[in-house]
Formats: sequence, C-alpha cells, structure tokens
Amino acid sequence: MSALEGLVVLDFCHDRPGSYTTMFLSDFGAEVISVDAPPGVVEDIDNLEAGGGVSPELLAAHSIVERNKKSIQVNLKTAEGQEVVQRLAKKADVLVEGFSPGVMARLKVDWPTLQKINPRLIYCSLSGFGADGPYADLPGHDWNYTGIGGALSLIGARDGPPYLPASFIADMAGAGLHGVIGILLAVAARERTGLGQFVDVTYLDGVISLLAAESSSYFLTGKVPRRGRTNHTGGAPWANVYRCQDGEYLTVGCAETHFWVNLCTAIDREDLIARKDPPPEELDEVVAELAKVFVTRTRDDWVDFFRDKRVCVGPVNNIDETFADPHVKHRNMVIEIDHPELGTVRQAGIPIKLSATPGEVRSVGTPSGTESDQVLRELGYSDQEIEKLRSAHAVG
Repeated sequence: MSALEGLVVLDFCHDRPGSYTTMFLSDFGAEVISVDAPPGVVEDIDNLEAGGGVSPELLAAHSIVERNKKSIQVNLKTAEGQEVVQRLAKKADVLVEGFSPGVMARLKVDWPTLQKINPRLIYCSLSGFGADGPYADLPGHDWNYTGIGGALSLIGARDGPPYLPASFIADMAGAGLHGVIGILLAVAARERTGLGQFVDVTYLDGVISLLAAESSSYFLTGKVPRRGRTNHTGGAPWANVYRCQDGEYLTVGCAETHFWVNLCTAIDREDLIARKDPPPEELDEVVAELAKVFVTRTRDDWVDFFRDKRVCVGPVNNIDETFADPHVKHRNMVIEIDHPELGTVRQAGIPIKLSATPGEVRSVGTPSGTESDQVLRELGYSDQEIEKLRSAHAVG
C-alpha cells in the first residue's frame, strides 16, 4: 500500500518547482497526470540542463521530476481542450498549476470554474508573488525572489557582493516543498469537511519562511544580519569553510563547546579553545590561524583524520562525489531504474523514508503526450472522439 494511493493529481506545471511538488505526491502513490500544451502552442521550456541533442525519451527518463507520471497534451486555447480538462477535474483530487496570475482564468480552468464542477477539488497555485499585491504582475526567477526575500543578502563573503546560489532556495524549497505541505494540509482538512480549497503558495513567501532563525533574531534585537558577520554565514571560526592543501574545501561546524574543544585538541591548537567566539576585530586572526592548519593536508586526509575525533567536519563535495559517497548510496539516494529500451537510468532517490508506506519509483518520465490516448479513454472518450479532438488540434 502507498501513502497517497487513490489520490488523483493534475499537474499543470510548466516549470521544475511545481513538477517537484507533484513528484513527491507521485513517489508516494498518487496518480499524477501532467497536462502539457501540444508543440507550438506555448514556448518550449527545457526540463533538464544540457538537454540539447538528447532524444525526448532519454531526456524524460532522466528528469527526476517527471517520474511516476502520465502525460497528456491538451490545447487549452480550444473549447474542446477546456472540456477535456473539465472532465479531468471531475475525477481529480488535486490540481497544481504554476502559471502567472490570470492565465488559468483566461483559459477557463481556474479555481472558481473548476470548484463548481468538483467541490472536493484542492487547487494549488504556485506563483512568484501571488494573485494580488503590488508585485502580482511582475515576472521573476529564483534569484529575484531570494533577493527580495532577504536570503540573497546573507550569501557571500563579508564586505563582498552577494553570491548567486543554484536555483533551489526559492524554486525547490520556497515553492516546491511548501506546495507539498499546503496540498497535504488541504487533503487532511478535506477528510473532516468534505470540501476542497484553494492553496496559495508563492516563491517569495517561501523564501521568507525559510529565514526562520534570521527573522526571529531581527525581530528580537532589531539588528540586521549581514553576510559574513553572522554565525551562519562565516562570521565565526567554528562555522566556516577552509581551503585544504589540494585546493578543495572542508566545512567546520563546531557550534557546541565540546565539539570546538575536540577540534582544537585534535589539531594541537588548545590555545584557540578560549577564542571560540572572538570579538569582531579578532575574528580574521582566529580564522587565519585555523586556515594555516587546514592548508597542510588534503581535504580527504582531513576527513579521514577527524573520523574518530568527534568533530563536526565534512568535505565540500562536487555532485559526482556526492553520488559516489557510500553513505549517500546506503541511504538509497542514488537509485537505478531498469528501462526496456534505455537500459539503466540513474536518479536521485526519495528523501522521505516511511516505514509502513514507503515511496517508490515505479516508472521514469515519458515524453510529453505519451499517455494522451490512454488518459482520454479513461475519461470516456471513444477512439473516434479522440481522433476528432486531434483533428481539431485540441489534444496532441
């Protein structure tokens, strides 16, 4: 049995964050149907970095966010296509969309319209700023949301410019994971009320939510946290990144006094024990003393050295090293899926481990529209009707 078995989800997400939301639902047993536009109806959007020259089958199979899903192509600019979606909405439990505010209303598949068709429908909208407010109509991407939300101001070296993170703060955590939470809360509420509801998740709100420690500190003290000056951003010798002999880097996170003592003792620098939290004018000096030590060995030598010392350190891995890590493999965060034509496909695994109803990767992603006929037949369309829809360019 799967945790979400029987839950039917419509995925109208044309970007990675929303597809990430529905990936979690599909991993735990929900039937997720991706509703895509046929070629030429909207601009093509790449679902995987460096996808040029790769076959659609291979591209889809390696897109983690498309696994366990069916795909149907529907032209929502046609009345017939809108009718297809309304039929889908009658049987669905959840709809997730990632369009700009107003788009779904113009296509007549918005929350007020579909709620009348199916009062139990949970309708989740993922957008940059939400449906209202001064920024509602502004376009944006991860870096814009992290900048406005305050997170970007904390990333980078002290007295230097902010550093751009990869697109996972606002996109994958701010929107993607908060989308999962919002949907599951609405599913739980529907068990009591019998009614669906509108779930409004924005990238910006999600970024602000992730700054729990920083916002709490600011509201308590009135002091604005600055990059390179807080304990979480390189403003402490015990929470920092140090360069090693081979040019690779080691993280140190010895927040608790006993871990700091263990570190200083292990590297024969007991003189630094009393300087765990130096005044600002002495911070660079203490960090420099530690830097002199860490540059004397390679990163992996240090990892081996500290293995039995009860010290919080770790390597800064490149992604290939991450997926080769024995602990990552032990946790099944690298999985291999057998494909009848493509052979073995490797993907990142499922991070949430449930003891009774675990998640499962049942199938890799398929090219857009692969299951169109299957889904339409399940909705009651005959082969003749499907051919008429295709002739009218309502489905792909």
